[in-house]
Amino acid sequence: MRKFVLCLCMVIVAAVATAQDNREPMRWQGFETNRFWDNWEISVGGGNSILQVSQKWGSDPGKFLDRNGWNANVGFTKWFAPIIGMRLQLDGGEFRNYSLDKARYGEGVFKTPYMFVHGDIMVNMSNWIGGYNPDRIYSAISYVGFGYTAMSWTKNSAGSYNGELAFSSGLLNKFRISPQWDIELDLRSWLFAEKSLPEEIRSSGRYTFALSASVGFAYRFNQRDWTPAYPAVDVEGYLAAIFALEESVVAQGAELDAAAQEIRKLSGDNKSLKSEVEMLRSRAAQPVEPVAAECVAFFNIGETQITDYARATLETYVEQVRDGSYVISVIGYADKETGSAKRNEQLSRERAQNVTAWLIASGVDASRIETSWVGDTEAAFSTPDTPIVNRCVVVK
Repeated sequence: MRKFVLCLCMVIVAAVATAQDNREPMRWQGFETNRFWDNWEISVGGGNSILQVSQKWGSDPGKFLDRNGWNANVGFTKWFAPIIGMRLQLDGGEFRNYSLDKARYGEGVFKTPYMFVHGDIMVNMSNWIGGYNPDRIYSAISYVGFGYTAMSWTKNSAGSYNGELAFSSGLLNKFRISPQWDIELDLRSWLFAEKSLPEEIRSSGRYTFALSASVGFAYRFNQRDWTPAYPAVDVEGYLAAIFALEESVVAQGAELDAAAQEIRKLSGDNKSLKSEVEMLRSRAAQPVEPVAAECVAFFNIGETQITDYARATLETYVEQVRDGSYVISVIGYADKETGSAKRNEQLSRERAQNVTAWLIASGVDASRIETSWVGDTEAAFSTPDTPIVNRCVVVK
């Protein structure tokens, strides 16, 4: 049985070490768990212990105060979160009891030494009920656990030694006196088989229990506090917003690709027309007025600023018309698939005005330019059937 308990403790420690050494934070109840060597406590204490047995009918177990023995303990506690922790504790001391069979064993006090090693699951009730507070002065911590108890290895109890599994429970009261130190009042009970006791103080019961109260100190080392983690609902909201943004970026990328293809097509048409103009100039005996092709400047959805793509098209157009004398018509459009009629009227007006201002800044005489806009009441192009082709300004 002792080998079994030892192996079980080693397995628990190895599992905890493997989980805590992972650098990725584990999240529990809104707080990040720390690494394996953080949030440890070592505690020592001592106090009183008393053994309670099932009395035989008519027997006198002695006065209560006369049966009080001493108790000492040392423990190691690891907190995995502000609420949940685990403790490994070695508890030792001495019980004092009168014989239940005085005719056989006499009326003297029997001193029964004991050792109890146990592991406990700790629950910080103060943090659970009141929320985590790093400056809390008092904390009530309940615990349950099990371990191995051994008793009666002295000469006075020769032949009655036995060791059995035992179950523990209790309430640990912690009083913080500094960030590193606590005063602890540990009220504990444990249940075990009565056959573990010396024969002199056994009754007819199968089980018995012991009570102890000890006062001591606990020291916390390495990382002591806890870092709040993002609630799951916030994380899900962030992920949903990011996913929606990615979809929007993809959709806008597709529209930009379509616009770029249209611009490349129009740029090719402009180059072809420019070649024709140059050919006509070379054939004419006298200089003739250049023939200007239409120019289209496309805009992003809901925007009126001239894009790089539109600027490239306009630059080619200005080279053809800067020195001419004929009237240039600038007409602004907006697509009716998005936005209200009022908004689209404003977009088409600002787009046309921005293109006119750009042409003037590029050297075109302002008196040659006529500027107008139609909102979404007219379509600049009927094909291809996509909204982006009507977010434009046509210059001709």
